[in-house]
Amino acid sequence: MLHVASAATRRRRCALALATMIACGAATLARAEVHVEGNPAAVRVTIAHAAVADVLSALAMSFRITYRTSVPLDATADATYVGSLGQVMSRLLAGYNYVAKTEGGTTEIVILGRRGEIAIPPPAPKPAPTFMSRWR
Repeated sequence: MLHVASAATRRRRCALALATMIACGAATLARAEVHVEGNPAAVRVTIAHAAVADVLSALAMSFRITYRTSVPLDATADATYVGSLGQVMSRLLAGYNYVAKTEGGTTEIVILGRRGEIAIPPPAPKPAPTFMSRWR
């Protein structure tokens, strides 16, 4: 005996499967959260399962911050930081080597790498030949 599902039943099953996949995907995306409150003198940052890059982006939207990095900032943070903007940045970037400069109310941050990693500089360029070196 062969049972053939009607087209309407197949559509309902597909719709249910699609709705389940969307709900699961949305739940995964909704878990990462960053909340920024206060001013540069007194900041409160609440982080739930967010990458350091996401936290820096949220801080850049709330304050006058720019940042550059040579390494991925994919480490996740799950904490609450309270203090001045400098103190919060120091705690957030504790696992990284970085330089911060504040000028005219704008803070520029350059992240150089992860703490403990050894940077290997590129080989020094060979000097260009001089006029005298060609006449040996």
